Amino acid sequence: MHRAFNAFFISIVLTLVSFSSAAENNRNTFDYPFLLGDWYLLNPNVDNGNDDFRTIRLSFTSNFDFLIQIQKRDYSVDQWSGSYSVGDEAIVLGLNTDVPQYYEYKISHNRLLLNGITFYKLLNKEMAGIWTSESLSGEDLLASNVSKMDLVLQPDFVFLFRSSNDSGAQSVHHGVYYIENDQLILLYENGEHESTFTLQDDQLTLEGEESDMFAVLNRVK
Repeated sequence: MHRAFNAFFISIVLTLVSFSSAAENNRNTFDYPFLLGDWYLLNPNVDNGNDDFRTIRLSFTSNFDFLIQIQKRDYSVDQWSGSYSVGDEAIVLGLNTDVPQYYEYKISHNRLLLNGITFYKLLNKEMAGIWTSESLSGEDLLASNVSKMDLVLQPDFVFLFRSSNDSGAQSVHHGVYYIENDQLILLYENGEHESTFTLQDDQLTLEGEESDMFAVLNRVK
């Protein structure tokens, strides 16, 4: 992990100040929500390079657990798991070990720059797409006269959400999102929405965490 993979160096600093602030103000249990999920480093020169790995997967949870899985050239897998801590500039892996590992980092909603090496967050292919409501229920939805919902989840963790009523009035939000277990969290300027989701075939069901909302959406594309 400490080795210099020059082919992967990308000289960018990615920030999303407004989205990060909204997430930190609204989620009391974890202050760095963009960190959550699975991050991947792919070796583009497996056959001819000197680095004995195909992919590296790095996973973080809001319970401060991490997992590193390294798929080697012969397809065997080495892994390391434990607890971690995170601050504004550094991540420490293996808090309960004799030699914790210290990494400087920068992060956006879909890229993690870890000691100068860029990891990318990947989304389950079945989750990405354009979704439109089949049925809506719940007191909060009924009170707001919402009759239709459309949700676009891009593979790069950018979303667009649109709701409309019978008279055609629309409300549109766009921003970034992240997923942990069965939680889908949409982050947008001055707001956040959290739902529990289930995904089966081409149907996405959302149930509000802090609101009385139940929505069944079908894949359009």
